[in-house]
Amino acid sequence: MISELAERQRALELLRTAFPDYRIVFSKGRWAAVSAGSPPAVWFAETPSSLCGQLFQAQLRNGGTVVPFQGGGGS
Repeated sequence: MISELAERQRALELLRTAFPDYRIVFSKGRWAAVSAGSPPAVWFAETPSSLCGQLFQAQLRNGGTVVPFQGGGGS
């Protein structure tokens, strides 16, 4: 069984790979992402999947792209 810490680290890795234009962190039980724009946009979420959805929607609205996950190899 995978630990919660290992799962969180893997989620951070995947989110940062898919959305390289955002600074993504996990702190105090919440996920957050900040864009590099001026002024920067900020998103908060309770789960990595919710943050992923928000960033995907932001990319669609802004005409950006989402980097494909590389060689994932699921469990």
